[in-house]
Amino acid sequence: MAAESKQVAVIGLGRFGMALCHELNQHGAEVLAIDINEDLVRKAADHVTQAIVADCSVEDTVSELKLDDYDIAMVAIGDNVNASILTTLILKESGVKQVWVKAKDRYHAKILHKIGADRVVMPETEMGQRIARIMLDTRIFHYLELGSGLAIAEVVVLTTMMGNPLSAHPCCQGQHTHLLALKRGPELRPHPDKDTRMEIGDILIIAGPESELSVLLKRI
Repeated sequence: MAAESKQVAVIGLGRFGMALCHELNQHGAEVLAIDINEDLVRKAADHVTQAIVADCSVEDTVSELKLDDYDIAMVAIGDNVNASILTTLILKESGVKQVWVKAKDRYHAKILHKIGADRVVMPETEMGQRIARIMLDTRIFHYLELGSGLAIAEVVVLTTMMGNPLSAHPCCQGQHTHLLALKRGPELRPHPDKDTRMEIGDILIIAGPESELSVLLKRI
């Protein structure tokens, strides 16, 4: 299903939930924003398809809202862990197709996994880890964990590699890593020929097992 046709319910309109509503709306999704705080609902109303004051930790409310018709329900409730867990459980029991949940900490995340959340996110932790990795390693422009031990990295070509073919770059020599594309200025070259000579400023987009990527990066 195309992103623009998706119906998403966002439950909890704190900073994370509100930002999520804005972004989903910008990308054409139909967004239902829900919170028990009337002021927050009013604030979200101009940026979503529909905004409702409701308590989704109540089973009848979830039934009345027909959230099982939505492609994804995101439980973005902030510090109220009990409400987050109860809402997640009710959504799963109501047959919502995909239930994503924002977790406060790893203990909260563990419970959410046990009661059947389809995906648990910890935005602050995940973003902190990603930025720390980039800050400590100037070879990495962007780094994204894909789950299941896989990752994708944008690796900056250093001066020592200038003029060499792509095949000479350590990140292109892994047994299970793949060179997806070469970024050169505004140009993106998917699956470039490995005889292509590298230039300063080139960025290689590499995907593969995190463990293998870490080893290869140390060889640069």
